[in-house]
Amino acid sequence: MIKSVEEYLEQLKTEMQGSDSATVQDALADAEEHLRAALAGLKEKQPKLSEEAALSQVVGQYGSPS
Repeated sequence: MIKSVEEYLEQLKTEMQGSDSATVQDALADAEEHLRAALAGLKEKQPKLSEEAALSQVVGQYGSPS
Protein backbone atom coordinates (compact mmCIF):
# COMPACT_ATOMS: atom_id res chain seq x y z
CA MET A 1 0.00 0.00 0.00
CA ILE A 2 1.28 3.43 -0.94
CA LYS A 3 1.54 5.65 2.13
CA SER A 4 2.40 9.05 0.64
CA VAL A 5 2.31 11.07 -2.55
CA GLU A 6 6.10 11.02 -2.52
CA GLU A 7 6.13 7.21 -2.43
CA TYR A 8 3.68 7.12 -5.35
CA LEU A 9 5.91 9.46 -7.35
CA GLU A 10 9.02 7.39 -6.60
CA GLN A 11 7.26 4.25 -7.81
CA LEU A 12 6.06 6.06 -10.93
CA LYS A 13 9.59 7.27 -11.64
CA THR A 14 10.87 3.71 -11.29
CA GLU A 15 8.18 2.42 -13.65
CA MET A 16 9.17 5.04 -16.22
CA GLN A 17 12.88 4.22 -16.24
CA GLY A 18 14.17 4.27 -19.79
CA SER A 19 11.60 6.85 -20.93
CA ASP A 20 12.52 10.26 -22.22
CA SER A 21 13.51 12.49 -19.27
CA ALA A 22 11.14 15.29 -20.32
CA THR A 23 8.25 12.82 -20.45
CA VAL A 24 9.14 11.52 -17.00
CA GLN A 25 9.29 15.04 -15.54
CA ASP A 26 5.94 15.96 -17.10
CA ALA A 27 4.33 12.75 -15.85
CA LEU A 28 5.66 13.26 -12.33
CA ALA A 29 4.52 16.89 -12.21
CA ASP A 30 1.06 16.03 -13.56
CA ALA A 31 0.66 13.06 -11.22
CA GLU A 32 1.65 15.12 -8.19
CA GLU A 33 -0.74 17.93 -9.12
CA HIS A 34 -3.66 15.56 -9.69
CA LEU A 35 -3.01 13.48 -6.58
CA ARG A 36 -2.68 16.50 -4.29
CA ALA A 37 -5.81 18.14 -5.73
CA ALA A 38 -7.82 14.94 -5.37
CA LEU A 39 -6.57 14.45 -1.81
CA ALA A 40 -7.47 18.01 -0.88
CA GLY A 41 -10.95 17.61 -2.36
CA LEU A 42 -11.54 14.32 -0.60
CA LYS A 43 -10.28 15.65 2.74
CA GLU A 44 -12.58 18.65 2.35
CA LYS A 45 -15.58 16.37 1.84
CA GLN A 46 -14.52 13.87 4.51
CA PRO A 47 -12.34 15.73 7.05
CA LYS A 48 -12.22 12.79 9.49
CA LEU A 49 -10.73 10.48 6.87
CA SER A 50 -7.08 9.64 7.62
CA GLU A 51 -4.41 10.70 5.15
CA GLU A 52 -3.58 7.06 4.39
CA ALA A 53 -7.23 6.13 3.77
CA ALA A 54 -7.73 9.19 1.58
CA LEU A 55 -4.61 8.37 -0.44
CA SER A 56 -5.78 4.79 -0.84
CA GLN A 57 -9.06 6.01 -2.32
CA VAL A 58 -7.30 8.47 -4.63
CA VAL A 59 -4.82 5.85 -5.86
CA GLY A 60 -7.76 3.50 -6.44
CA GLN A 61 -9.37 6.17 -8.57
CA TYR A 62 -6.24 7.18 -10.52
CA GLY A 63 -4.51 3.82 -10.65
CA SER A 64 -1.23 2.42 -9.42
CA PRO A 65 2.08 3.79 -10.64
CA SER A 66 2.56 0.71 -12.81
